[in-house]
Amino acid sequence: MAMADGSAPIPSWSRVETFLRDRGAADMPHPGGTLLQHLCRVRQLLADWGADPVVQVAGLCHATYGTDGFDQWLHPVTDRSLLAELIGDRAEALVHLYACCNRDVVYPQFGGTEPIVFRDRFTGSEHTPSEADLRAFIEITAANELDVLAHNDELAARYGADLHQLFVRSGDLLSTAAREACTRQLGHFASPVQITGIDHLVLTVASIERTLDFYQRVLGMRPVTFGEGRRALAFGTSKINLHEVGRELMPRATRPTPGSADLCLVTELPQSQVHRHLTACGVEVEEGPVPRTGALGPMTSTYLRDPDGNLIEISTYAADSDELHQ
Repeated sequence: MAMADGSAPIPSWSRVETFLRDRGAADMPHPGGTLLQHLCRVRQLLADWGADPVVQVAGLCHATYGTDGFDQWLHPVTDRSLLAELIGDRAEALVHLYACCNRDVVYPQFGGTEPIVFRDRFTGSEHTPSEADLRAFIEITAANELDVLAHNDELAARYGADLHQLFVRSGDLLSTAAREACTRQLGHFASPVQITGIDHLVLTVASIERTLDFYQRVLGMRPVTFGEGRRALAFGTSKINLHEVGRELMPRATRPTPGSADLCLVTELPQSQVHRHLTACGVEVEEGPVPRTGALGPMTSTYLRDPDGNLIEISTYAADSDELHQ
């Protein structure tokens, strides 16, 4: 028998499976059948990739204490000695590492230049695993996620791209066989296109002249003419092209309708001054200032409507907390 930690042999696979079955794994639904079936497939994947028996048995038992993605435990994490006695200290330690991982904190660190710091989701404590532990962890992660996604199209569509990026970033830690399996199954999620910003958007409006007047007078945008007399509103490094309803240019949106847009525009002006300006322009504030979360983090926003009823959100990132209580 293979030695788990230099002192305790790994038990037969059937004995470990009996341990899992006795704790309900064969009755727990899971993508691809039951949790036990999933765990056995994970172990087989690891074996196919050439993982040593310690990693294989850790993969077979990886859900014993629950995980950050499947928080239904088979055995309480407060009693680790029973599993350690069954599969050995080293394998049990890998099961615990997998179970305690706070994925939101740990996953983004893979592929970086700094040591990966694990945060324990049970206790909140942090530590830096050894390279051997990281290799075992990411190998078990790949086997687990590939099996889940192979048996659930909805989860594959939702998480496939993120997992593909995770395994690309952690490629140096994966075995060659695991890396090739990730590429085969998830490679189609890779995209050669990386969007870096918005150049312009199009509003379909009832009246171009009325829209030009409102956005120039109220929001300080600059009317521009381009092409063969086309009209637009410029601001910062972006612009809004205007189409008049019934006279839209092709190609166009499937249902170009005035009043169907919801735009968030950023200003450096304090929200109190935004409100004073809107009042001076005779524009009714629909809501705000209120706290919101934008692309760059927390911000403060005020809502109004343009002449077509489009919802316009004017936001300031340098939020003044006092303004939220006006």
